[in-house]
Amino acid sequence: MNKFFPPYLPPMKKVLFVCLLLMVAAYAQAQQFGGNPPSIRWEEINTDTVRIIFPQGMDSTAQRVSNIVHWLAKNNPAPLGHRLFKVNIVLQTQTTIANGYVSLAPFRSEYFLTPVLNNFELGSINWPEALAVHEFRHVQQFNNFRNGVSNAAFYLFGESGLLVATGAAVPNWFYEGDAVYNETITTNQGRGRLPFFLNQYKSLWLSDKNYSWMKLRNGSLKDFVPNHYPLGYLLVNYGREKYGLDFWSKVTQDASAFRGLFYPFQKAIRRYSGVSYKAFRDDAFDYYKKLSGVTGDKVIATQQKINQGTKAGIQDITPIKKNFVTNYFFPYQLGSDSLLYLKTTYRQRPAFYITGGAGEHRLRTKAIALDEQYSYRNGKIVYAAYEPDARWGWKDFSVIKVLDIHSGQEKTIAHRTKYFTPDISPDGSKVAVVEVFPGRRGQLLILDANDGKVVQQFHSTEISLFTDPKFIDDNSLVTAVRLSDGKMALAIADISVGSVERLTIPSYGVLGYPNVNNGVIYFTASFSGNDELYALKLGDKKVFRITQTSLGNYFANASAQKLVWSGFTANGYQLKQMNQDETAWTEVSEMEITIPVPPFPVAHSNEVHDILLNGVPDRNFSVTRYRQGGHLFHFHSWRPYFEDPDFTYSLYSDNFLNTLSTELFYHYNRDDKTNGVGVNFLYGAWYPYINGGLEYTFNQPVTINNKASQINRMETRIGLSLPLDFTRGRSHKNLYAGTDYVFDQQIFKGTYKDSFNNTNFSYLHHYFSWSQFIQQATQHIYPRLGYSLSLNHRHAISLYDSYQFIGTASIYLPGFFSTHNIIFRGSFQQRDTVNILFSNQFVNARGYNDYYFSRMWRLSANYHFPILYPDWGFANILYFQRIRGNAFFDFERVYSKNKLITRDLRSVGGELYFDTNWWNEYPLTFGIRFSHLLDNELSGATQKNVFEFLVPIVIPR
Repeated sequence: MNKFFPPYLPPMKKVLFVCLLLMVAAYAQAQQFGGNPPSIRWEEINTDTVRIIFPQGMDSTAQRVSNIVHWLAKNNPAPLGHRLFKVNIVLQTQTTIANGYVSLAPFRSEYFLTPVLNNFELGSINWPEALAVHEFRHVQQFNNFRNGVSNAAFYLFGESGLLVATGAAVPNWFYEGDAVYNETITTNQGRGRLPFFLNQYKSLWLSDKNYSWMKLRNGSLKDFVPNHYPLGYLLVNYGREKYGLDFWSKVTQDASAFRGLFYPFQKAIRRYSGVSYKAFRDDAFDYYKKLSGVTGDKVIATQQKINQGTKAGIQDITPIKKNFVTNYFFPYQLGSDSLLYLKTTYRQRPAFYITGGAGEHRLRTKAIALDEQYSYRNGKIVYAAYEPDARWGWKDFSVIKVLDIHSGQEKTIAHRTKYFTPDISPDGSKVAVVEVFPGRRGQLLILDANDGKVVQQFHSTEISLFTDPKFIDDNSLVTAVRLSDGKMALAIADISVGSVERLTIPSYGVLGYPNVNNGVIYFTASFSGNDELYALKLGDKKVFRITQTSLGNYFANASAQKLVWSGFTANGYQLKQMNQDETAWTEVSEMEITIPVPPFPVAHSNEVHDILLNGVPDRNFSVTRYRQGGHLFHFHSWRPYFEDPDFTYSLYSDNFLNTLSTELFYHYNRDDKTNGVGVNFLYGAWYPYINGGLEYTFNQPVTINNKASQINRMETRIGLSLPLDFTRGRSHKNLYAGTDYVFDQQIFKGTYKDSFNNTNFSYLHHYFSWSQFIQQATQHIYPRLGYSLSLNHRHAISLYDSYQFIGTASIYLPGFFSTHNIIFRGSFQQRDTVNILFSNQFVNARGYNDYYFSRMWRLSANYHFPILYPDWGFANILYFQRIRGNAFFDFERVYSKNKLITRDLRSVGGELYFDTNWWNEYPLTFGIRFSHLLDNELSGATQKNVFEFLVPIVIPR
């Protein structure tokens, strides 16, 4: 969450080279700096192939990851090349966010070991193992793309240069598609076998949504467009199926070497496939459409599939909104004609709703959460909410909230926990939750619904993770369990005796979202190649398929009369229903369960078999302590930066735990011909950040009393800052405060050096910011409710009596429509009138020249609104995602030195912004501003109508 939302972008008077800006900005990593508390004791496994850095107590996970990485490095399935450079992998255990990444600058990988609880999204393979087979593929990609021009970029600019070069040569869809392919061929599952993953494109084909290639690459703010993961997998899998296992090796080698300087990737595909890039894509989509049965009339095909297995067909409950995406999750029947559900749209935040004869009624906006899951029974909603630690960015929690739908009161019954997917018992006295231990086996807990205390625990050596617990009655519950070998089954937990018993035979077909009614467990499973609804009779344990549709069916809720659920479509998850007496149940054999059907064939899957069960050895690597003090510096990049008249060349270092960032630099000013060297650093391993720097400038020319001289100037800076995150409930809250001490020393040189006294002065800079904003929906330009406050005070403490204070406050309010914003902003700045030491920080009224008076304040009003969502681009260079406008009024007042004379500067006008992507990957917002000045300039001629071009002013270095 951003800590500050500027209501407009100031104009840049010097427009920098946009292409360079985009390339550098796109690769700035959104990582947590100083994210772990210093109390963690780190250990390492260090070999010639990999260094695994992990918290003490995670030895078994680190050993397993190390064995998988060594197997992949040695055997190299579906190779892209054979280069191998050592990588550092950090295992993170403090966060509840499931993720992983590999990056350059520095070359490292991080695994976040809390798994995704949605079984259908990423599968049921042991999470650290799934991360290893996916993320190490990215390591192999970076290793083998270092050739030709990309290798030259590495030698010229370090890892930053390599990152930019390979990112320009090889599209992001290949990186992720190839990694998904790797996880699919090296395991018995992988996303390439999951209907949830592959149905995204199938939904577009069934709806006859023939989006342009640029829309598929860049996404949309109004339509559902799958991201680059499924797109990449479909193309990568097709390329290997059609042109051989080595096809992408040849393509990426040529592309990363920039063989064919412009569009090298597209040219390489033509070179090795014999068809154009466009024809290759079209052929791939046609291949999958035929496999899906999506041919001819799409509507007829959909109707034929959707009515299979039912007597009267499936009824849609909710009308489809075609102008923006709407999702309905986890419907619960409250009566004969009332439903409770969680609703999210591209225009609205997630909220609980009830619909019935009187229409739709919103109960309450849901607290910030990592997923959509919740449970309901007897007037109580229970769900897991996200809460970060105040200071440590890689430490956060999943807490349990209980909402009374009658009173609207919500309470938290478990604090600073890692509890997920709760369910409440029929008598309301107990809550079942899944507790996750990152990298280890999870357990099923029964909590007291009043105070959150643990009443009972369930765990098993055969079960790696419990998911989706659902009470059958007050003394038993059903849960979907992930087994140690990656298979899944339904199981029943008996609270009275503390036992767990399997209900279904294990399968690599994922299953979940159970619901119990009248002795029958309804659930979703992927046995047939699609996520269908199934039923298990508790009496005889027989399994029946209820639906046979084209797309996924989830979150079933059964009553004696109806079965309701959410069906996935290209317009979002839509509510559907069937009458119980009209359903046709088809009994499912054990073979259908144990041998699930993949949605599409996996290319060359017969050449590589599951490595996790049989291939990976159980080697025991040496474990030693990882001493942070001995690994503070890792220089990875070196690059120039020029902003006239200053030229800077910097050497960058970031350590692997991301607690120290260092810059060594040389600078040259071509106006006064001065040279200088310096260092900047930021240390984040302790509770406050420590920042500092030193810059020494040689022979800077000065003229005093008509005497020319030179000075050597040294500026030293040291400071403390504290970034805090108090996000709770439905709003993001952030505080940032700090103080810097700056010491400036000037030493005279040259002929007249003895005529002057060396001088030095120092000052303090205090800063404070606070912001609070509610969540944003996809189409929200800014938060619809919130405020921010920023205060800065600089004051000299030696030699001079100078100061400067500036404060800025903003208020964010909803506009007349759900995607409109009203923003009021006020700024105040005051400085001393004798020695002006500090540069101007004030943003003047729009359209006017910059002024720096002893006192200035400004009030502004802005009305932001979307105009158009073009979803259009050209030449794979520039893509327009949204065009939006802003109408504004600024009122500024400036004061004379004695504060007795004032002048007003007022302006009205409008701004037109373009939210764009460049080269299908790099976002950039730019705009045009028209300002009409209502007052005259304070100096010089006044131009009443002013036009300005707006581009971002923050240029990554």
